[in-house]
Amino acid sequence: MFGWNHDYEYVGVTPGMRPADGVGEVRRVKGAKEWSGEPAVQFHPPQGVSAAMAGTVVDGSVDSQDIGAMMIDLSLRGWFRIEKLQPADGSAPAAPPAPTSRRGAKAPQGDWVFIQNEFPGGDVITQVEADFLNALFPPGVRYVTLPQMKAQLRGPLRDIADGMYRETIHRGWYERDPRRKGFLGMGRSPRTADGTAVRIQTLGFKKYIATAEAKQIKFEEAADLFNRYLPYAMVFGLADRWAGVIGEVAKMAQIEGFGNIMGDIASDPFFWMFYGDDLVFLGAEAIGGMADLLSGADGLFDLGGLTDGLGDVFGSIGDAVGDIFDF
Repeated sequence: MFGWNHDYEYVGVTPGMRPADGVGEVRRVKGAKEWSGEPAVQFHPPQGVSAAMAGTVVDGSVDSQDIGAMMIDLSLRGWFRIEKLQPADGSAPAAPPAPTSRRGAKAPQGDWVFIQNEFPGGDVITQVEADFLNALFPPGVRYVTLPQMKAQLRGPLRDIADGMYRETIHRGWYERDPRRKGFLGMGRSPRTADGTAVRIQTLGFKKYIATAEAKQIKFEEAADLFNRYLPYAMVFGLADRWAGVIGEVAKMAQIEGFGNIMGDIASDPFFWMFYGDDLVFLGAEAIGGMADLLSGADGLFDLGGLTDGLGDVFGSIGDAVGDIFDF
């Protein structure tokens, strides 16, 4: 069918917007297979759209970066934490003190360990996210090393990806599976007008992450914004930049006498804060626990080393997911 792979868009509304009543005139995107204009900056991700699904709607494909973002998002929301097992003497990694699984078994040995938390109150997960958590922590298992994760996700991960594709249809972004080809195997399944609108909103949010300046962010919002937006920054390939921007906010807050704006040092992930010669690692929980501890760093709230750690984190997860499933 001619034009099979051309997306649809709403007519008579600002790109990225939808008619107030949800019903409006639509047409095929003109001049390209998908909308290719300049999106307006959007300061928030599309409502109800996770980082993993945002990555999927942008390119119509589930990839290892989207799965990695789902993992980080769930960890930040408190469903589990990820720790790097770092013995004090530099020898082979050792498990955390006195860990036990639900059945009383010792936690597995390994370089990275995923540790399930109690269910966080008030958080709602999608079916796909629930499937991922059930695959990561099968019944009776609370501690999983990175090699074990690779082994036990090898089968379920394809089903999880299939579930993400089904969710794009359930949300009305596509009428058919995005992987479905057109006549004689040509083209691809097009986005609906709703799908195009969400894609444009997501690109607008990517533009915000790519251009945000520290002076635009309120001190009291910095910690929450960092955690909430980091999975999206990962999907967009902008994690290093986002960490740097929030680090600048923390610097300015310290200089202006606001002290530690990044929250409780016992639970706030991802941040290393410098007090004189002391380096305090904030948050063995979540992905921050996977990054190497810094040494010899200079400067207050200097997150240069943090971004190196994030690269280590994302690279490890991405490599593991890529080994399991060729997207």
